[in-house]
Amino acid sequence: MDDEIGILEQASILIEGETIAAVGSGFDREIDHANAEIIDADGMIALPGFVDAHRHIWQSPLTMVAADADLNSYFAEVPGKLAPVYSAEDLRVANHIGALQALNAGITTIFDWCHVLHTPEHADAAIEGLRKSGIRAVFGYGFPNTEPAWSMDSERPVPEDIRRVRRDLLSSDDGLVTMAMAARGPEQSTLEVTKTDIAVARDLDLLISMHAGNGAFGLPYRSIERMHEAGLMGPDLQYVHCNSLTDESIRRIADSGGRIVSTPTIELQMQFGYPATTRALAAGVRPGLGVDVVTSTEPSLFPQMAAAFQAARLQALERGTPSIDTRDLLRFATLDGAASVGQERKTGSLSVGKQADILLLRPPALTALNDPAGFAALGASTSCVDTVLLAGAVRKRAGVLCGLEIDRAQAELEACRDRLFETSGFRPV
Repeated sequence: MDDEIGILEQASILIEGETIAAVGSGFDREIDHANAEIIDADGMIALPGFVDAHRHIWQSPLTMVAADADLNSYFAEVPGKLAPVYSAEDLRVANHIGALQALNAGITTIFDWCHVLHTPEHADAAIEGLRKSGIRAVFGYGFPNTEPAWSMDSERPVPEDIRRVRRDLLSSDDGLVTMAMAARGPEQSTLEVTKTDIAVARDLDLLISMHAGNGAFGLPYRSIERMHEAGLMGPDLQYVHCNSLTDESIRRIADSGGRIVSTPTIELQMQFGYPATTRALAAGVRPGLGVDVVTSTEPSLFPQMAAAFQAARLQALERGTPSIDTRDLLRFATLDGAASVGQERKTGSLSVGKQADILLLRPPALTALNDPAGFAALGASTSCVDTVLLAGAVRKRAGVLCGLEIDRAQAELEACRDRLFETSGFRPV
């Protein structure tokens, strides 16, 4: 994903410490192999680690509880019944194991849009879970999700605790876990609250992420028009979904230097409308991709790339929007995703000097590998993720996460799920 290097049929990558020191052919013969660990990647595809630009990681114990849901029924069941009963310990477990789910799928960077921060202890636990996993994460500080007053035309500003977290826990933008704001924006709060929240985020020098154009749910709010009229837009804003935004609104995002993230599988399943990826491209914004919620999809970017591709092809046929190819998909999942979460200087491409966040895909048996980029975007799955390196450390090897007691983690996840179901009275179908 580095345009100056291009796609190499056969090459080596040299890692020194946390960073990529060289990429190319032939230089490996000059290295003193006695002082280097060799990872034999013969027959595999080397990519930057994937970037999941939008996920509610707290939902990791709730796999497929809303598989049949549209947006309204999802709101009723997951934020409505399950979110309010999360304890700080539930959130710690969910964020830890949810981040491991992502690593297992080749995702090395993730934006955690965390909106179950019922108490300061919840925020501490969420960050602890991310740090324990070792993933590269942008922690999006959100809000309590204990009652509709926090998220439906809310008149409540972001909790003041956000300042403590920025000051005491995530003051640096250089660590593996950094900070952003998960703002409700005009589709979940009043415009006055949106103004207040954005001012707080800018005072704390935080990237601001918000949902916008959430299908029919977002239509009445005219979120981008109102933000534009209020002079709130800027390059520090990330907009998630954007399905029902007008073309003019998407152009305004582009003109302001804003970022767009699409979660195609969920958007199609929950009837948001066509993903905004191709309209974003037409306006000059390269979007990132996100899993969004594992309540209705698997925790990898493979189905997101496939859904984005299929929807774009159908949309091009029906509406004449730009088409995309598999290299676009890979860029959405890597470099564009990194840019959408403010991490493009660190990760997103196999570039010298960047962090050594590297994914090795191993095609399965009986596969004729003819187009590696096409296979990586549309033919692969989590089962093909052989090796994952993050900041130069091997986190998955030969298809197995390193240093993890799988049975213990599985039991911890299921115990967390059982507590949530019992406390909320929720029963899956």
